[in-house]
Amino acid sequence: MLKFKTGRLTDLQYQPYYRQFHIENKQRQQQEVVGRILLAKLMELPDDALLADDEFTTIANGKPLFAKRTTAFNVSHSADLVLVAISDRPLGVDVEKVKPVQLNRLKRAFTVAELAYLEQLPPARQSLTMLRLWTVKEAVLKETGVGLPGKPRTVSVNVPRMDVAEQHGQPFAINFLAIHEDYLGTVAQKKA
Repeated sequence: MLKFKTGRLTDLQYQPYYRQFHIENKQRQQQEVVGRILLAKLMELPDDALLADDEFTTIANGKPLFAKRTTAFNVSHSADLVLVAISDRPLGVDVEKVKPVQLNRLKRAFTVAELAYLEQLPPARQSLTMLRLWTVKEAVLKETGVGLPGKPRTVSVNVPRMDVAEQHGQPFAINFLAIHEDYLGTVAQKKA
């Protein structure tokens, strides 16, 4: 089971919560509130059911988990969009707003094979493919609970298909999410 939802920070439905928590001008806190509301919707709970901090705990590197529920979840945000996904097994998600990216900016994140693939692409396609690869790497690192300090280059992605990634010998199934034409969304889960 895999379900996901997205929400924009500017959506009117979230504004009363921003006022309630006095976070009208605090984007980071807004992202957290929207993420929790989306998570509640995915679990078919009232919108405010997961706003209390005692519903959650974190592992050593800060990955959030439910304190008393078995459903796995992960949250990502980019610009004004928040993505939340749930599953019956651990997962990592990443969302990125589509924007031009230069290869030299992210070069250290890619393996030799990934760089060779990227360098042969035309510039417009190269930028979009880099962002797609980045979402795969970040989703894998979030699934493992280490996040970006886990060094994106340690994640190897099979290019050009990008349906499998591997880190330290552990394979991950990769799924791309159709969320919005201006955003790329990716889910990573360990292969059974």
